[in-house]
Amino acid sequence: MQTFSYSALSRVIVLIAGLMLMPVASYASNCGIDFQHAYEQGVDDGRVDGAHRKSNDPSRHEKKIFRKIDQGKPRAECYVEGYNIGHKNAYADAKKSHSGKGAPKTGTNERAYYDDGCDAGTRDGQAGMSRAYVRHEGDYDTRFEPYFRHGYNTCWNHYR
Repeated sequence: MQTFSYSALSRVIVLIAGLMLMPVASYASNCGIDFQHAYEQGVDDGRVDGAHRKSNDPSRHEKKIFRKIDQGKPRAECYVEGYNIGHKNAYADAKKSHSGKGAPKTGTNERAYYDDGCDAGTRDGQAGMSRAYVRHEGDYDTRFEPYFRHGYNTCWNHYR
């Protein structure tokens, strides 16, 4: 029967605890250290597109993607993975920031209709359509039309 001294056991516990608290660099989930540059470039490009509320489409940067593909398939996959993450986060932030002056309080019905109007205005503005919220009249309850209209106009104006 083996016995351990408390001092030896305590040293092992301290060592294990110290290893668990060491900082670790964060990397893309499927990308090794060799492909971090491609991942980070994708994140940067995705952030720019998302901040401008463009659709999630890394192919608009196809020159960069094809350059990454020439360097190997994993590089292109890392670029696209980074792009998607960057776009998702920036798009969500941009959507929140289009509240505009006079936007209703978050969590109310009025705000829900304002946000719906903002989404419709964004789509129409990006598509180059004229500013006409009435084209979406089936999307809102007429009692909340002023909120839908305000959201639509605020976000449509962002693209003009």
